[in-house]
Amino acid sequence: MIQVPKSAQRLALEIEGWLDLKCPEQALEKIEGLFAVPGSRPTALLLRVRANVDLELYDQALADLDEIRAVDHDSDWADMTEAWCRKRMDDLVGATACMERLVNRVSHSAIGHFNLGCYLALMGKTQRALDEVALACGIDPSLRRVLTEEGDLQSLHGHPAFECLKDPA
Repeated sequence: MIQVPKSAQRLALEIEGWLDLKCPEQALEKIEGLFAVPGSRPTALLLRVRANVDLELYDQALADLDEIRAVDHDSDWADMTEAWCRKRMDDLVGATACMERLVNRVSHSAIGHFNLGCYLALMGKTQRALDEVALACGIDPSLRRVLTEEGDLQSLHGHPAFECLKDPA
């Protein structure tokens, strides 16, 4: 979490607790109080993004993500969260752009390459999707265990290169 002034720490933890309990409505009720504390805006934005994602209010989450990027928050988290929202808004091109931005910045991001492969597979870009998923599995071999469970990769099932990636266990 981004740091907040001492006077807002308890409120920020309470909001985070509501989010951890999967109660985003209660979190949103409290967030406005956090916005009122000078120096707490970045944390309030971050928590509001999490609440809006949980509530499937992706357009509202995206608006706050733009402002979060301006305060130099964790770029990887912002890219992953934006991609998550864009995919669910049927903007695969936008989701793919987020993951490309992430893997260009952090070439060893297994989850970045994996998600990029998922979005490419959904777009029908089979070879590039296979390349990204293979790269992800090379960086983090534990991803091999989830290949067949990941619905976004359904179009790759049966492809020889995909079958070779599966966990042999």
